[in-house]
Amino acid sequence: MSEPLALSLANAELSSSPDLLAWLRGAGVTDHADELSLRLADFLDLRSSVRDLLSAAAEGRPLPAEAVERVNEASARVPRVERLEGDRAVSASVGAGPAPLVMAAIAWSAIELLGGPDRERVRRCGACGRSFVATRPDRVWCSDRCGNRIRVARHHARLRDPTYPVPG
Repeated sequence: MSEPLALSLANAELSSSPDLLAWLRGAGVTDHADELSLRLADFLDLRSSVRDLLSAAAEGRPLPAEAVERVNEASARVPRVERLEGDRAVSASVGAGPAPLVMAAIAWSAIELLGGPDRERVRRCGACGRSFVATRPDRVWCSDRCGNRIRVARHHARLRDPTYPVPG
């Protein structure tokens, strides 16, 4: 399963338009990516709201109202209709430009993640700080690489001071 678009944006390092362009292309947004990369401030604003929501979920706090409002606003800019195509349901957006459409897709991803059962599994990695959806209840790292970093740090802490309490 690929990472939800909202998590991908929340974890992205975006300090310039070229960073945003690389993220857009990596996320599969190839149409209008050059034009969208000029909207860095809008994407940073949405990313900030998504990060606030993910942090609240990871810490078991209520979702911050301002961040909820911002994500709902991005979602509402692009109406969606459900259609039957053959024997399956398809969601289609109606009349939106490229920037509102991509930002709405990110908002929809955040809404699905935080409004569904996966909200209880949102965590912040103990090694790198990235947000992720835990595959097990006791998982505290986002990747095998970070898991190794935590285990090595725990091992070295025990070597330095065997009485030092190390979580995990």
